Amino acid sequence: MTHQELKDLLPLYVVGGLDAESIAEVESHLDTDCDSCPDELREWREVAGFIPLGATLDGPGAGVKERLLRRIRQEGNVAKVIPLRPRRSWATWVAFPLAAAAAILVAIGGLRYRELATVVTTQAQRIEELTTRTAEQTAQAETVVSLLKQEQEKLASQDTEIQRLTASLAEQHSASTGKSQQVLTIEAALVEQQQRVAAREQELARVKEQVAAAEQELAQMRRTSKERLEYATAATTAQREMQRLRLELAQAQEDVATHEREVRDMRGQVEQQRALVAASARELDHLREAVTRQRGVIEVLASPGVKIEYLRHAMPGLEAEGHVLWNERKKAWLFYAFGMPQPEQDKEYQVWFMTEKEGPISAGVFMPDQSGTGQVLAAPPSKLFGKITAVAVTLEPKGGLPKPSGAMYLRGSL
Repeated sequence: MTHQELKDLLPLYVVGGLDAESIAEVESHLDTDCDSCPDELREWREVAGFIPLGATLDGPGAGVKERLLRRIRQEGNVAKVIPLRPRRSWATWVAFPLAAAAAILVAIGGLRYRELATVVTTQAQRIEELTTRTAEQTAQAETVVSLLKQEQEKLASQDTEIQRLTASLAEQHSASTGKSQQVLTIEAALVEQQQRVAAREQELARVKEQVAAAEQELAQMRRTSKERLEYATAATTAQREMQRLRLELAQAQEDVATHEREVRDMRGQVEQQRALVAASARELDHLREAVTRQRGVIEVLASPGVKIEYLRHAMPGLEAEGHVLWNERKKAWLFYAFGMPQPEQDKEYQVWFMTEKEGPISAGVFMPDQSGTGQVLAAPPSKLFGKITAVAVTLEPKGGLPKPSGAMYLRGSL
């Protein structure tokens, strides 16, 4: 017999309703290493324990036969036919209990089948729920992994950009220092040239005074022709010297003007270089702040216990969506928005915590990039405001407001 056929004989085996051959096969099977039949047999024995099968008929007492013979002798030879009650065989006495046992077993089996069917149905529903939940958790995990990968790529790109800006800033510092040194050198030469010009001007003034004195003396004094000739020769020599000094002074003044132009140009270049250095330094600071924020985002995404909910569009025709992730242990909330339309110039999007007691509490503002993606990393509001029940995104004036006033673009319940 097959395993299932032997298993089906266990109820009859328990109540003694099998022939010897079937009993031998069942017991031989029970001696094997079957995993299910021993437990099944034990259950059927527990069921059969509730059935009173132990009643058997006692044989007639010894006095009954004596009384019967004495009555026959007294009545003589009169023949009487007394119908005797037919004797029940052992099979009759066993058949009724077996039928009752079978009925009870069938009833109990039916009840047990219904219970098992209910359990199976419940377990199937539970499995379906677990499967759905597992699918949701898998989707959430895939979302977190995807976001984490994107943030790690952004961080790597920002680290590379920081290295480039740092090297560029060092070059600009070096160039600015070199130009500043050139300016100092030119300014020193300019000062020296200005001193030379001043000396020439003083010498020219002295010669002018000498010429003027000689001319005045020549005009006032009456001298001999020889003296006039000597004075005229001296005046001519002084005029020539004055002319030479004037030429040198003009050249010196031209050199000074050239040096002044060079100084102005160099100072302009130094100012431009300093402006570039300042702009690069600000960009580097912003980038470092972005890297710090990016690392905070990655820490939220990679930490155990992160939870995620989805934000749905709250405006007809809008295809935007978002995610909100939070980590109670890290006390950090992370908002993502995708497919957001570009706002007007004086507008930006604001994220809100919806609390039980205080209502909307601002979590920060953001401007989407060219792909419509925005991000906000925020700390949770005070517990005094009550439980956070939802998250929303609205369009507000630039800089945000204490309470929402514009149209709602995204919303998600927690």
